Amino acid sequence: VSAAKDSHKPLADVCTSLQETAFAMCVEVTERALSLTGKREVLLVGGVGANARLQEMLGIMCVERGAQFFVPERKYLGDNGAMIAYTGKLMLESGQSLAIEKSQVNPSFRSDEVEITWKHEVVSELDPEKNSFDGQKRGAEAVISFRNGRAIKQRLTKQYRAPSLDRKLIRERTRAEARLIHAARKGGVPTPVMIDITHDSIVMEEVTGAILTCALTEAHCEEAGRMIGRLHTAGIMHGDLTTSNMILRDTDDRCVLIDFGLAQVTSEIEQRGVDIHVLFQTLESTNPQEASLFKDAFARGYTQTFAQATDVLAREKEIELRGRYL
Repeated sequence: VSAAKDSHKPLADVCTSLQETAFAMCVEVTERALSLTGKREVLLVGGVGANARLQEMLGIMCVERGAQFFVPERKYLGDNGAMIAYTGKLMLESGQSLAIEKSQVNPSFRSDEVEITWKHEVVSELDPEKNSFDGQKRGAEAVISFRNGRAIKQRLTKQYRAPSLDRKLIRERTRAEARLIHAARKGGVPTPVMIDITHDSIVMEEVTGAILTCALTEAHCEEAGRMIGRLHTAGIMHGDLTTSNMILRDTDDRCVLIDFGLAQVTSEIEQRGVDIHVLFQTLESTNPQEASLFKDAFARGYTQTFAQATDVLAREKEIELRGRYL
């Protein structure tokens, strides 16, 4: 706002720009969640959900992804007794109740601590091809096509974003990703070899093999730990460190790191801790029974190749206790 005032920009333009940028970030995060989980429905709730522009942007994104978009009536978007009463009804019907003497207000209680006993879902087996079709894999912001041993990652135009912002993001993110892949590879991290770069695309070698999600073993997790230790030694945070972004290359069984779309250069312990925490959360959700073994194996490998591993792993524990990155 201060910079806008100095340049004599109209306040209305500054407010619109702020809204467009903030909402574009919200919609992009939502699209990433759809891509990661394979879901095909979006429900917008809460007070800000009444904003017509946010509804429009989410609706456009859902159309582009082939997802359904739902918004409750406006009177149910803000805080209201109806949603509280209905939740209570579901809890009571599922046999969940609370004694009056234990029902005091707890201002530190988080909604994600609620034990859901009234909803039952059939969880299907993980399908690593859930976002694949016609020789392509679609992520949140790009489509990857495979031809003649090459993988072409092309960032997509987003109709929900302002055109100028969209062009800028595509150009800057493509360049940044290419630079970080190069820097990671130079630091000893196995990555796909880049062949060509344009304003919106990166052409790379196709890495074939199983994603780590489908081949979890202690040995593989330890190898992944060594790889991420080298990445952090090179001063790079991956930003999307999940087992789906690690491929066990079928030619040598080495762990190859892919998708640097959210990576950044940093030397901060906090950022590295977030990287590890995201991976540990993925291990917890993928195989809760053996997650502790896999995390210990990763930590062993990580400690072998990164001098500050002990500090980062300690910070990861702190981050877990905060409960922010769930």
